[in-house]
Amino acid sequence: MRLYLIRHGETVDNVAQLYSGSRDCVLSSHGVSQCRRLASYLAERLPASGIHIFSSDLQRAAKTAQSICDARGKDEVVLQLPELREQHFGSGEGTKYTLAQPLEGVETQEDMRTRVDRFLKDQLLPLLTPQNDIPVVIVAHGILLSVLFRRLGEHLPRGAVAVTKEAEGGHPPFAYINDVPALVVWSNTGYIEAEVTPTAAADWSSVKLQIERINSVDHLTGLHKTRGGIGSAAFDEKQKTMDSFLAPKKTDVSDAPQ
Repeated sequence: MRLYLIRHGETVDNVAQLYSGSRDCVLSSHGVSQCRRLASYLAERLPASGIHIFSSDLQRAAKTAQSICDARGKDEVVLQLPELREQHFGSGEGTKYTLAQPLEGVETQEDMRTRVDRFLKDQLLPLLTPQNDIPVVIVAHGILLSVLFRRLGEHLPRGAVAVTKEAEGGHPPFAYINDVPALVVWSNTGYIEAEVTPTAAADWSSVKLQIERINSVDHLTGLHKTRGGIGSAAFDEKQKTMDSFLAPKKTDVSDAPQ
């Protein structure tokens, strides 16, 4: 079974360098372009037969996930879950993280692990059977995904996580803690791709994980942010993208030569 762990597209809070854990901030125009690139790229890699797709219930992740479904043209529904929300930054929500000010009421790592474990047990584990080869796509947030990825590795037997040489090359390396890899850097729409191989149904001890892509952003090659602040601004649902201008126009049947 293929597993994809994906971070959402760029947001206006990312651009402004604001803490936006539980804030429901919107995607920037550039972030939407990133999502569309990601969606088109994955549409060619994912099987047409179907996928399981989960996301945080915050719109920046939910809309990134929805763009994948839209590109596939399938009647697939994103399961939005609060367990996949970003870490809550308490008094820091909406403030600049460059100020390095003390924060109060920040969600603890233990609390994040608790809700991540709930997601892994209730949603992912039941899908881990030898008979299931339907890919699982999880779209969430940088810190949350790092916690999820680490907890997934901790549930598996020692030595069950392998990283291909291709995945290790040219990307930020993992930090290994007790032989469990932890990804520190997670770019907007960057993703981990892995092959999950269970030999028994719903049993962590039977699962092997081979990581094939780390923080992959190949889909963003050649994508440049629109200048003049347009790319950094909140995406306007009514605006046309450059792709729509460049796309070939459909010919109306009435205009076709007879």
